[in-house]
Amino acid sequence: MENIKFLTIFIFLLFFFSGKIFPQFSAGNNDTINPGVPVTLTASYGLVGNGVPSLPDLEDWVQGPFPIGFDFSFFGNKYSLFYIGANGWISFSPNPNSSGIRQPIAIPSAADYSPKNCILGPFQDLNPTMDGSPFIFYQTIGNAPKRKLVVMWCECPLYNCASSTVTFQIVLNEDNNSVENHIFHKPACPDHYGNKATLGLQNIDGYIGFSVPGYNATSWTADTMAWMYTPTSVDSFQVATVPYHFQPITPGNKISYRWYQGSEFLSDQQSFVVTPSQTTTYRAYCTLCSGEEFTDEITVYVVPYIPNAFTPNGDGLNDYFLILGLPPENITLYNIQIFNRWGQMVFSSDNILLSWDGTLKGEICPEGDYVWVIFYEDNKKTKTSNKGTVTLLR
Repeated sequence: MENIKFLTIFIFLLFFFSGKIFPQFSAGNNDTINPGVPVTLTASYGLVGNGVPSLPDLEDWVQGPFPIGFDFSFFGNKYSLFYIGANGWISFSPNPNSSGIRQPIAIPSAADYSPKNCILGPFQDLNPTMDGSPFIFYQTIGNAPKRKLVVMWCECPLYNCASSTVTFQIVLNEDNNSVENHIFHKPACPDHYGNKATLGLQNIDGYIGFSVPGYNATSWTADTMAWMYTPTSVDSFQVATVPYHFQPITPGNKISYRWYQGSEFLSDQQSFVVTPSQTTTYRAYCTLCSGEEFTDEITVYVVPYIPNAFTPNGDGLNDYFLILGLPPENITLYNIQIFNRWGQMVFSSDNILLSWDGTLKGEICPEGDYVWVIFYEDNKKTKTSNKGTVTLLR
């Protein structure tokens, strides 16, 4: 009995300290099981972004409004909605005259066709109407008062350079009304508008604007670079470089997963089932927008001890026969059956939280040895089992 108490404490501590917190990509929390219990491993990368489908008859579109998710102050005005311009910008005004505009402009610009009340990051001629749409996603993440609106262009083709794509994010910060602009990859397209693109922001009438020095309707490329626009007054922003760091939103199907055990490839699915017979560590990878890669690992701890006796006498000690599987929400494709010496099934369950209390249809089963069998189906659809005996004592 002391061994059972020790095992219970050990399992609790093992499970309690096995949780991990990752800010972006996670292979999940560690699991603790008995041999023969199937565990579903699931990798995750942030919240799923809301895809913005392209307008089929208009390449240089403006769409919206979309919810920011919080109140955001921009040049002294407060907004709860925003608009998306296909060519790499967001705005807090509809900008109807900017629809169809594709040539990057230097800011500030009060021209009628210039996007106003906007953040350009980068503004250049893109083609989100190509196969593979949507290429643009948005999502509000975090908790008040530090929520963030993330607007993401993921593998969006460049017009006239369709084999080249851009991936970047524009991020609005609730806590200080600052704007972040993170660029994973912006390639060159020299034969189209001289590879010009604009990074910056400007006010509602286009008379006040702030650009990243050297990136104001000029020719440039960028990889893993980022900038921050921090308001210093109603009409002024400080522009500074910051460390590159994508905010975690999942861009539709433009994300791939891979699982390994050591060097052995196991699966390319976000979720799959494992049935280890001994403690095993699995490593997961995700590749975002065909470029940025994240990795994390998870360990499934296998406790080899399965109780071989129990005493269902109502004294509160060792009254049930139970198979271990924690956390239970990761245990799938599971079934246990228990048989008496004559081959009659006395217990069956697909729920690992259900234990056997030593009865059959409410009647007390006699003392003796019983055979238990765990059936499961692994990720390769292979049906297999684990079995043993348990002695019922009264």
